[in-house]
Amino acid sequence: MKQEKSLQRLSDAELLILVCGEPKQQPKQDTVLERTWRWHQKNWRTLAKSTEWDLLEIYGLDAHTAKRILGLFEISRRYQSAEVRQKCSIKTSKDVYDLLQVQLADLDHEQFFVLYLNYSNQIIDITQLSIGGRHSTIADAKRIFQQALRCAATGFVLCHNHPSGQCKPSAQDQSLTKDIKDFAKLIDMKLLDHVIFTDNGYFSFADEGLL
Repeated sequence: MKQEKSLQRLSDAELLILVCGEPKQQPKQDTVLERTWRWHQKNWRTLAKSTEWDLLEIYGLDAHTAKRILGLFEISRRYQSAEVRQKCSIKTSKDVYDLLQVQLADLDHEQFFVLYLNYSNQIIDITQLSIGGRHSTIADAKRIFQQALRCAATGFVLCHNHPSGQCKPSAQDQSLTKDIKDFAKLIDMKLLDHVIFTDNGYFSFADEGLL
């Protein structure tokens, strides 16, 4: 109990040093990690957006420590998403956002996911379709429908993020959504929504009457 209270009193920089520092390399590494914290505006979300290459640009930070820092955020994402995934049905766009926002937040590149649902809108499967660059990712329609047929889904939701923070869909997003929706109708399947994620909110095609 005493140890827990002492952890709570640590500053953010001290926590970073505690988790990612090497006692044998103190105080040199402590200085490097403090520099890393200041470099990222003393903000966890800014640090979470870093790649290994970004971190290695900081003077004195080695590859092993960079990976430990990235591992810290990966553990956090997995811990949060493990509880969120217990939700077994999707009723609104907010349900979709709550389900995947931990997975898609704080990324410096685009990722594309598909949620596959049954008649009761219960989740059958969650598939990561692709990982792209900072401005786009490829959504392969064949793979979307292959998996839909494989798991006998009756509906599905497209999900991807915009690292730029821009919620509004691009022309490419709108074209893809229309093509997927039209083909889904031909095989008695339904595109329920396409949700675009940003760090500060989301855009829902269904909520905006675009489906």
